[in-house]
This record gives sequence, structure tokens and C-alpha cells, in this order.
Amino acid sequence: MAKPVVVSHQGVTSSFQLSKLERQKLYGARRRIPVDGSGNPCTRAALTGDGLVLITAGMTAQGWFAPDGRQVESSKIGACDGDGNPLELVPSTLGETQQLEGPVLATEVLDLAVASIYRLEPESLDEQLGKALSEGEIWRFRFNYRPDYRAETAFLLANKEGIFALVGVPSAPRYLAPNAPPPPEDDDQSDDELDFEML
Repeated sequence: MAKPVVVSHQGVTSSFQLSKLERQKLYGARRRIPVDGSGNPCTRAALTGDGLVLITAGMTAQGWFAPDGRQVESSKIGACDGDGNPLELVPSTLGETQQLEGPVLATEVLDLAVASIYRLEPESLDEQLGKALSEGEIWRFRFNYRPDYRAETAFLLANKEGIFALVGVPSAPRYLAPNAPPPPEDDDQSDDELDFEML
């Protein structure tokens, strides 16, 4: 079991166990499995750029290769900012008390690029925080499920179905001036088609 989410509201801590909400859990899922002529499942693989090595699932987890062919262990891989400076690893916030900020406006939640949604089951819930959530207030706190090179933002809110944390990265909208020409289209943008079999 993962460590709990622990938050502090007006000096009183509350603790929650979390479970991730996923489309598959809510709606179920279907998988297409390609098979060969004999009906055996096919396995996905890829060729390296020079066409000499066939890479199958799990092989890239063994390490990375520098352009000169040297293998670099995954544990030695780090991250750099835009200027090439190494970034510090931000520890997980699970089990560590995080200060709640707010209440915040609902429009702040709309500016969040949501990556994950967690349902929170209270282990201990401060009465004042429970009342605030039941009245529709939204609170912000730092969240990192596992160590990463950036801390994400989480919004704590509740509805009749329970208490939830929406986790992601704030994404400020870019507005065009009146009568401005539309921005150029991104040629690298992938064409994400809807899978109507999920509906």
C-alpha cells in the first residue's frame, strides 16, 4: 500500500489513502491483439537506425547508449534545464505533510493540464477541512507520487461521489489579440483519432 497523502489545513493535518482513477477502471477496455497466420499473438519490436539490432519489449530498460556506442546505465541518467544545468531530484510528497493553499478559484483548476486523478479515502479528516470541501471550496498543494525532476500541482476538491485530487502542471492559456492572424499549425502534432469502440 502506498504512503498516504497528508495535508495541513489551518495547522491541523488530514490523511488520505489514494487510488488512481483510470478510464479502464471506469469503462472497461478492449484490446486488439495482432496474430500471425497460425493465430499466435505477435510481439512488437523495432530496428535500430542502422538496421543491425532488433529491439524487443524490455530491452531499453537495461540502459541507454551514447552516440559513440557506450552504454550508460539508467541510474546515471539525469535531467537538465533549457540552459543545460542539471536539475535536482524532487522527492515524493507521499507521507510528508503538505500545506494547503486557498481556497482557490475554480478557474485555476481549468488552467491545469491534468495528468492524473486520484480518489482519496480519508484516514483522518479535519472537521473544518471536511466542511470547507463539502461547501465546494478547492484547495491547492504540491504533489509528487514518486521522485521526479519537478513537483506537480494538485487540487483537492469534493463532490457527492467523494474527495478527489486533480494532479498536473499549470498551463497558462495564450490569448490572441483581437483580429490577430491564427497561430501557425504545428506540423509535428500527432493526429489523435477518437476510438469510437470505446464509446
